[in-house]
Amino acid sequence: MGKFDFNIPDDFIKQLGRLADVDRIAPQMIDEAMPILEKNLKKELSKHRRTSTMLDSVKKTKAGKNKYGYYATVRPTGMSKIYKDNRGVIRQRKEPVRNMEILAHLEYGTSNQEAKPVLTKAIKDSENAVLNKMQEVFDREVGR
Repeated sequence: MGKFDFNIPDDFIKQLGRLADVDRIAPQMIDEAMPILEKNLKKELSKHRRTSTMLDSVKKTKAGKNKYGYYATVRPTGMSKIYKDNRGVIRQRKEPVRNMEILAHLEYGTSNQEAKPVLTKAIKDSENAVLNKMQEVFDREVGR
């Protein structure tokens, strides 16, 4: 029977010990990366704004944890009470419409409106910057 011996470097053991602190580091990584996605989503939405109610309502949440892991969201909140008609006149809505519903119509289209995937583009444009920011936070926290 062969024998296999190896030594683990002390700094690697320290890093592994710090990984047990994932419940502190993971939310921090997410919270520091979300402003990047929020900025890119607002940039994309500004190209399609009519009344600015949806654009102004975009908010990020703090990191949370569920049974699948850690998460955060960037989404429009609230209701739109006004709209711009075909002639460019701003009018009151008969019934308020959720800004998230307006975003879904913009993203996926309707029978009367062509799809304009602003959310997909914002996510794609943000991906590398978000990953880099999360790596930066991870390195900073594990390097302590």
